[in-house]
Amino acid sequence: MATLSNPALSIKLIAGSSNANVVATVNVALSPLEIFLLGNGLSLQLKSKLVGDDDGFTGKDDDLFFFPTQKVTNGGTFTFQATVSRGTLDEDYGNDEVFANFTLQSTEAVFPLVKSIKSNVISGNF
Repeated sequence: MATLSNPALSIKLIAGSSNANVVATVNVALSPLEIFLLGNGLSLQLKSKLVGDDDGFTGKDDDLFFFPTQKVTNGGTFTFQATVSRGTLDEDYGNDEVFANFTLQSTEAVFPLVKSIKSNVISGNF
C-alpha cells in the first residue's frame, strides 16, 4: 500500500511585508501494484492544507489555507509552495501553532485509498 513519509513544513516571514513564504513537502511511496494501476487508469491525488493546531481547551484545529491539489503519477517527493498573508497564519491569540496536513487519495471507488500524515508544528506570532 502507498505510504506517506518525511512530512515537513517551513514558514519564512518576508521582511518589509505582511506575507510569508510557506513550503510543505512529503514523500509518497507506491507499491508495484499501485504503479501498475496508475498506468492503467487509476487516478491518485495529493492534497495539502495548513492547519492551526488547537488543543481541546481552546477548540478544534482550524483549516487555514488549502494548497492546489497535485496529481500523483509516480512516487517521489512532492512540494507545495505559496505566499500567504501573515493574517492567514494568525490562528489564535498570542503564539500560533501551524502544521501541514497531507492526504493521498484515490479518485476511483473500485480502489479506495486514503492516507494522511501531519508535518512538524511551527510556533510563532504571525
